[in-house]
Amino acid sequence: MKLGVVLRAENLIREKEFRHNRVVTPYGPVDRIFSGALHGVETHFLYGRFPGRRTPSWEIPYQANQSAFDELDVDHQIGTFVVGGVDKAVRGGDLVVPHDLISFSGPGISLPPRDNRFSNAHVVPAFCPLLRSLLLRGARETGTAVHESGVYFNFYGFARIETDAELSLMEKLGLRLVGQTLDPEFTLARLRRRHYAAIAVAIDSYHDMKNEAEQDPDVFRARSRQAIADGREHFERIIEAGLATLGDAPAEECGCARVATGNHRDMFSSFPEDLL
Repeated sequence: MKLGVVLRAENLIREKEFRHNRVVTPYGPVDRIFSGALHGVETHFLYGRFPGRRTPSWEIPYQANQSAFDELDVDHQIGTFVVGGVDKAVRGGDLVVPHDLISFSGPGISLPPRDNRFSNAHVVPAFCPLLRSLLLRGARETGTAVHESGVYFNFYGFARIETDAELSLMEKLGLRLVGQTLDPEFTLARLRRRHYAAIAVAIDSYHDMKNEAEQDPDVFRARSRQAIADGREHFERIIEAGLATLGDAPAEECGCARVATGNHRDMFSSFPEDLL
C-alpha cells in the first residue's frame, strides 16, 4: 500500500518529520506534498486541495492533485472533507464515514488513460470497503464517535449554500451530507483505479442550514472554524490508529483495482480495424 491523504495534517507532519515534496505534473507543479511513513506504510499528505488561499470548488486543481499521486505511485487514497449535515441526526462537529455518494454535476475534466484506451470508472461499491474499515477501526481505537455510514450529496459548482427546497429534497432522499469537493476528486482517483474512502466533519446541522437567517454570522463562523480544527485533529488520529491496525485486519479482496484483461476488440470502433 502507498497511501495518499488529502489533509492539512500539521501534527503528524511535524511529529513524524515528514519531508516536504514538490511534484511536477503535466498540469503544473504541486508543492504541498509531505512524504514519510506511518506504521510502516508509505504515506503522502496533500496539504489541502487548493494552494494558498481558499478558492471556489470549480478552481481546485483536481487534475494536478491526482497527477501528483500518479507520480508517487499512490494506490490508496483517503479524502477528508468539511460538509453540511443534512440528516437531522448529524450535528455541527460530528464526524461521518460515508458509504456512498450522489453527484449529478461536475466539471468536464478527466485524465488521459494510461493504456491509451478510455473506460469509465467502476464505482460499485463507491468507497473501498477495506479503507472504510481502516477508518472505522481507527475511530474505535481512538474512542472517537463517528456516524459509520451515510450518503454524501455532491453539490458542485455553485458559490452558495443550499436552498430550503434543496435541503428538503435531500432530506426526503435520505441523504446525510452535502458538500462540493468530493467529486471530481473521487472520479479521477477511481479512473486511476485507486482504492478510495472518505471521512468528513460537519460544520453545521440541518437546523443551522434551514435557519441561516437566524444565525449570528460571527458566532457561526467561529463555531465552524473550531469544528474544522477539531475535525482535522480527529482525522489525523483516526488515520494513524487505523494504519496501526493493518496487521490485525483480515485478508480480504475489495475489487477496487480489478480490470478486464486480454486482447478485446474495442466495441466503440467506428469502422473495421482492418480498414485503419
